[in-house]
Amino acid sequence: MKKIALLGLLVSGLIAADDGWYVGADVYKTRADITVSNGVATEKQNYTRYAQTAKLGYYFDKNSRLNAFYQHYNPSQNSTGHAYGFNYDYLIGDSTLKPFIGGMVGYSKYLQSDVGLDIKLNGTFIGADAGLNYAFGENISLEGGYRYIWSNAHGGFADSTSEAKVDTLKNWFVGANYKF
Repeated sequence: MKKIALLGLLVSGLIAADDGWYVGADVYKTRADITVSNGVATEKQNYTRYAQTAKLGYYFDKNSRLNAFYQHYNPSQNSTGHAYGFNYDYLIGDSTLKPFIGGMVGYSKYLQSDVGLDIKLNGTFIGADAGLNYAFGENISLEGGYRYIWSNAHGGFADSTSEAKVDTLKNWFVGANYKF
């Protein structure tokens, strides 16, 4: 009976070691697909820019994690973009190299103030991600993957009747995580 109790304590200790807080950062290139219309004509446009993400999360066990994130987009010199939200990932398997799939929800803001072109786009988004995570020991992991995000961010141009809507955001990313 004592051996079974000792084994139970060991197993529960191993399970507990799989959970914990983590911080992470990603860098990536994002492509935004946008529809611009002025009531008469509609035009599809796309922009590709670099962005970074900072995240604070929690591993519930070795295969599931949730994080809150903040993303900063670098569209151009006179503009700025921000997104924040929550992301859940499920890591598949028990090895050091694990594929993962997940989903995200959040809110984004984009402001641009170039000469003759002021625009504000705001709205919610929902997305999916997939990738590979490689663990270097218990605390450090590197990962890379792809995100596809559907957005309802929309807004208008100052001094114009034209409107813009962000349709999708797509990005390949690489990042690192540190688990406490």
